[in-house]
Amino acid sequence: MVIVSFVRPAIAAGLVALFCSPAFAQNNINLERLNIAGPGDSSTLSIEKVEVINTNLSADEVRHLFSGRAKPEEALAATARMTAERLTIRGAVLSGDDGKISFGTFTATAIDKGRFRKAGLDKIEANIGSSAKSGEARLVSRPIEMENGDIGTLIAAAQKGDLESAVVLMGRVDWRGFEATMVDPDVPANAPGGNVARVSLASLTGVTEYSGTVPLRMSGEARGILIELPPASAAGQQLKAFGYDRLELGFAGRATYDPGQRVMNLQEYSFSGVQAGKLSLGGIFTGIAPELLAGGDRAVRERAGANVGIAELELRFVDAGLANRAFAFAAASQGKTAAALQAETAGMAGQLLPLLLGGDPSALALAQSLQTFLRDPRSFTLKLKARGAPVPVARLSSLSDPASFLALVEVTVVANQ
Repeated sequence: MVIVSFVRPAIAAGLVALFCSPAFAQNNINLERLNIAGPGDSSTLSIEKVEVINTNLSADEVRHLFSGRAKPEEALAATARMTAERLTIRGAVLSGDDGKISFGTFTATAIDKGRFRKAGLDKIEANIGSSAKSGEARLVSRPIEMENGDIGTLIAAAQKGDLESAVVLMGRVDWRGFEATMVDPDVPANAPGGNVARVSLASLTGVTEYSGTVPLRMSGEARGILIELPPASAAGQQLKAFGYDRLELGFAGRATYDPGQRVMNLQEYSFSGVQAGKLSLGGIFTGIAPELLAGGDRAVRERAGANVGIAELELRFVDAGLANRAFAFAAASQGKTAAALQAETAGMAGQLLPLLLGGDPSALALAQSLQTFLRDPRSFTLKLKARGAPVPVARLSSLSDPASFLALVEVTVVANQ
């Protein structure tokens, strides 16, 4: 697409440079009514106004960054040393033959060689035209705010041509979500329910506390993820057959890291769905060197990851309608009733699980708990705990049979509690 190809490396590097730069300067610079031509002059980036307050860059350097003629290495070098009290970009519009993307006001403060105190973009509105392979798409993004960010290592990695070593630090992110629609070209406009797919997000938040570049406390949450498909589309029909008119999802995660003990405590990593349920993962991981989380040389990170072990894992599912819908969907494809398939599955679990676990003494209790859940699916908790020292992740691939695994790990299953 013209709009996508327009943002070539030189222009992108220039924009990133200014969007994320820094604070002890002398120059106040204002640029107005900028127009940057894209490939073949078929697209244009226009900017109503750029304002840089108290920056160490000269007016000529800033103009060059926004000219579209700056080489990537020039833009990166300027970004690496740039400071500014505030950067504001207003009225940026990227337009071409296939549509238009309008950006609201972007502001960044206390910019210092890749670091910034606050940055925010108040909106994005995009309208992308239709083609033979894709329908018309529209996007409205609400405000996004960021605090205590640092892309210094990203800039340095880009200068070396080694983006794998980069890490972006962000103390807080608060996105008030978006709404997007896309016309399905394979569904007629007059089909029942129309031919427009809708995806939206109510909010996304994230908070991270660092020691240098090492994260110590992390939390994040996405609320109100809504997916609506055209009822007449193939995917929409499959979703309906499974018992849903739309998907309403959420995500949450929390973790802490102790660099002294080299232990990561994953308190929650969960996905939830309205009329579906909630799937959560938690665990304690050991041998996690700070280098593994701080970015940097790939070889160093690979060596740091060699000693990672698992002390505990817990997987929990709380049902809110997904299990019964799954049984009904599977039963319909097999010409059975949901109740019959449910009873059959529970019976098979009681017979097969002990065999799969090689007759381990714990197998019968595990099978009974699994049967309890399958017969009356309310909740299911699987716990794995190392019998002695944490189990090295590198060793897991060499375990060839259940007996070897169970010799290292204590397995418990609890149903409907």
